[in-house]
Amino acid sequence: MIKTLTSWRGIFAICIVCFHFKMHAFDQMTYAGVTFFFMLSGFLTAYKHRSINSCKQFYWRRIKRIFPLHWLALAAMLVLDLTLIHKFHYGWDLPLHVLLLQSWVPSEAVFYNYSIHSWFLSSLMFCVVATPLLLKFFSRVGLKLAWGVMLVACVAVAVVNLVAGEQWHSYLYVCPATRLVDYALGMMLGATLRDGVMPSHISKLRATASEMVPLAVMMAFVAFHASGSAIAERLEHSVLWWLPVSMLLVMNVVLNTQEGYIGKILCLKPLLWLGGISFEVYILQKLVNNVFVYAVAPFFGHFGVLIYDYSFACTVPLLLLTAWLVNKFMKCFMHNGQWLCRMNKKDVDCVQKANKLQ
Repeated sequence: MIKTLTSWRGIFAICIVCFHFKMHAFDQMTYAGVTFFFMLSGFLTAYKHRSINSCKQFYWRRIKRIFPLHWLALAAMLVLDLTLIHKFHYGWDLPLHVLLLQSWVPSEAVFYNYSIHSWFLSSLMFCVVATPLLLKFFSRVGLKLAWGVMLVACVAVAVVNLVAGEQWHSYLYVCPATRLVDYALGMMLGATLRDGVMPSHISKLRATASEMVPLAVMMAFVAFHASGSAIAERLEHSVLWWLPVSMLLVMNVVLNTQEGYIGKILCLKPLLWLGGISFEVYILQKLVNNVFVYAVAPFFGHFGVLIYDYSFACTVPLLLLTAWLVNKFMKCFMHNGQWLCRMNKKDVDCVQKANKLQ
């Protein structure tokens, strides 16, 4: 496990939550964060696997991770809409959301409907489905030719973002086909580093200086986007962040177990804990906010959207608690398909022995 990347997951997840509470100082980090999550998913997959020996097992593990949480969040949102918000707009697109196909429809009324943040899962599932084919392609053609194809794909996405009309430009943010390029770029980085030679020893000061480089590049791109450049705004959905996110991924892998002072901070338990529940934080943020707004806030004399922009301080602790509880519940539920909790290593050993005896 690369601990620093786990912490970065948590940091970017909180930036995204802040953005959705209309804290515009986090606009750039949110766009970078979404790109980071797609690239990180592809990166870790290729870094760990040269090929997928069993597609069935690979798909099943991803389905178990993604769909239960998605269905839980979607069902809770529908119940909340019906019982507290007093609206239930069932539409033809609900089956698409259940199956995580909504991001293929170029309409905000569809891919942002119901559980709004699940568009990410819809696009991610397409990337997951394509993973065995991508790994097979990389192994057959070799890294040099694969990087050439990747360069062409990146240029194509950049051009499409620059020339697309406003409606289509907005759709490119969620489109599974364009997000596959983010994912594949992460895979290429993972495959390249997997076959590379890592440094045997790096001093603490040198490691710290190296850690500062991707951070400085990221801040430079943040400043470029914040300047209001028309080009930056056209490329903000993913293209603008490929370089800083790539540098962040590479540096954290190269310095794994040899972190500098920044890496040591990222390895602190609170940040690792936050990174461990970042998936739940991202998916449940709208649900938890609505629960606070429509179920908790009325006890304090407020109701509904009247305090939506001011509920951050109250909602975030509730979100973190909920995300942690849901994370624990999912681990309990999904362990060998039974209602078993992995409390400690001794319990795991006992469960495994019991399964063998059966």
